[in-house]
Amino acid sequence: MERNLDKMLSKLVEEIEHIEVTRERFGEVLRNVKNKIDLSRFPTIASNIIDKKFFTKIEPTSLSGLRIAGIDGGLVRKRFRSLDLVLTRGVAVILQFGPQDGPTVDFYPDPFPEPKISPLMLTLSNIELEQLASLERIAAELRVTLSVLEEYHTDLILLDGSLFYHPRDRPQTGSFVYEKFQEVLSLYKQTYHKARKKGATIVGIVKDSRSTRIATIMGEILPHIVRKPEVFEMMQGVDYRWLLKISRDCDLLDTFLEEGERSFAFRYSSEISSTTIPMSDGLSSWASSIWVTYLKTARDDLPIRVEFLSPEDSDTVTNNLDKALSAILPISSQHPEYGVPTPILEADTRAKITANETRLIIDRLMALSGLTYLTLEKRRSRNPFGG
Repeated sequence: MERNLDKMLSKLVEEIEHIEVTRERFGEVLRNVKNKIDLSRFPTIASNIIDKKFFTKIEPTSLSGLRIAGIDGGLVRKRFRSLDLVLTRGVAVILQFGPQDGPTVDFYPDPFPEPKISPLMLTLSNIELEQLASLERIAAELRVTLSVLEEYHTDLILLDGSLFYHPRDRPQTGSFVYEKFQEVLSLYKQTYHKARKKGATIVGIVKDSRSTRIATIMGEILPHIVRKPEVFEMMQGVDYRWLLKISRDCDLLDTFLEEGERSFAFRYSSEISSTTIPMSDGLSSWASSIWVTYLKTARDDLPIRVEFLSPEDSDTVTNNLDKALSAILPISSQHPEYGVPTPILEADTRAKITANETRLIIDRLMALSGLTYLTLEKRRSRNPFGG
């Protein structure tokens, strides 16, 4: 057993070392040539990209006079014998920056609002339950976003996560969950419209993106770039095609982006297909108004994915995007190993529903109903043998 385990682990170590060596050599080449890459030379990707340059250096701006909000949602799902409970909470942290002292902080609706409790007594599949729980969390975040847009003059609103729903959250048309999905679609559209009406900039911050869109685009353009003799020589022995196939965008970009640099920006709509986001959703036009880039905010952390809802005038997209990133950069570089914006970190802390908080809610439910854990909990949750 021990020999087999050591053999498997040794093989895994070799694979990891091979990946890291390839990434290091690939990043060295890209750092040498990234200034010379002109994206306008590639018409197949130009229609979905707003930059000619492969990367852009972002300079941090003064935050004086800016009001920046961070919004996040918390979620807990508890399964019992006769029902499921979904607990959600949405919180906004609003920072008003003055000329000298630290920012004044406000919270919406409260510093620690009580969770919303949604009981489910219907028989749903595991997939439907996961979809419903996720949609409840998104709805909580969007309702808070709409309230912040209405009650505060906010320059920049940072949402923890994407500005668009994930395909896995879209239920089948005949599903019970579809009604909740339609509600969330309406909240998205209300949020987009109100942000434009109020002149607020909305940005989605995705901390752990698994997207490979940048890797795909690089797979299209690198064969042409490598044709140059000087680049071909530098890339000798680097299996970049293999690396592109196994890498996420943030891992790939981390090999050559320096702190304060962003990748080229592409349309969100180019990342999704009509089969996963049907035209009938009514959000397809908005997907074309969302631009995606990656910003290296901290020296020793991976770049964060940034989704930016552009104003109606597409000619100003690049300037508005870089202006927003200039404000995000100074609130994301407090620690060299963790580059997430401070308002998002604070909102995450306050939105999180703790185990103790969940236990108090369940205890209160039992006290009011007269039920016990024995009658509420499923068999696997009360296994006396520790299985």
